Amino acid sequence: MQEKATAVLQAGAMRKKLNIYCRRGGDRFWELDFLRGLCVLLMVFDHFMFNIWGVMPVVNDILGTSVLADAYKAAEMYWESPLRHTARFLVLCMFFGLCGVSCTLSKNNFKRAMPLVAIALAINVASAMADRFFESGLVVVFGVFHMLAASVLVFALLDFLVNAIVRKCKLSAAWESVLKCVPGIIGVVLIALYFSLWGRLDTSNGWAVKSVVSGKSGNVWAIGIFIETLSSPYLYHADYFPLLPWGAFVLAGSLIGRAVYHSPAKYALKKLDGPWNSGICLIGRHAALVYIGHMAVIPAILVFFTLISMIF
Repeated sequence: MQEKATAVLQAGAMRKKLNIYCRRGGDRFWELDFLRGLCVLLMVFDHFMFNIWGVMPVVNDILGTSVLADAYKAAEMYWESPLRHTARFLVLCMFFGLCGVSCTLSKNNFKRAMPLVAIALAINVASAMADRFFESGLVVVFGVFHMLAASVLVFALLDFLVNAIVRKCKLSAAWESVLKCVPGIIGVVLIALYFSLWGRLDTSNGWAVKSVVSGKSGNVWAIGIFIETLSSPYLYHADYFPLLPWGAFVLAGSLIGRAVYHSPAKYALKKLDGPWNSGICLIGRHAALVYIGHMAVIPAILVFFTLISMIF
């Protein structure tokens, strides 16, 4: 009997050790980290194919090599395929929705947004310098980190106002639960308005968001941050993510967070947790670092192997 109890304890200790990277305390939900990690992995693959199609021809031309030249056509076919466009749309919706879910679990979203703001500004500077010295043509003005930082701050402000109203009016717990859903409801309304008035889901070559707003009047530089227009100055900039519709998906995701992760249903998937998800959960927990790192690591690896091929 004692040996059986010891074996159970050892198994529990081993499981805890294997899962140490996919969980930090009891405040994490493995399925959120897993889905976020899956989105990041798909994004890394997507950017890898872009490097094969858009970067390697330049590298081979400069170095006089032909590394992965046979893969150019396949990468181009992938990049322009309906499958890729549809998968990209779905992954973006999921990833931004998960950010909204996380907003409802954060104790301080104002503080949570600050690293995103810092990363966004750093990307501005780095991309501008790269374009000036290397003429990369990949300038980031309002990218995914800018949009996420702004969306988290908007959620934080709305949540702050809701809390202030609850305290001021001394509302009941039931009314507080309803008002806490306001940011998510606003997100759903904005998505509905966007696809009714300002954009559409183009299905001619897979699923992709297309603007139907001309944007010729007013300050197009300011308008381009909030919504993509047909004349947006950011339209052909790298990593362009206007607040509409993408920021609205963040707010809408908070509705799922309130409905699921602030109810007993939040533990529904706990039994499926285990060592099998540790690797992807690790990536999901450090999604921002992976995103920043892979943009430099993938081209660097490709250039490295191209240089090695010159030796052999």
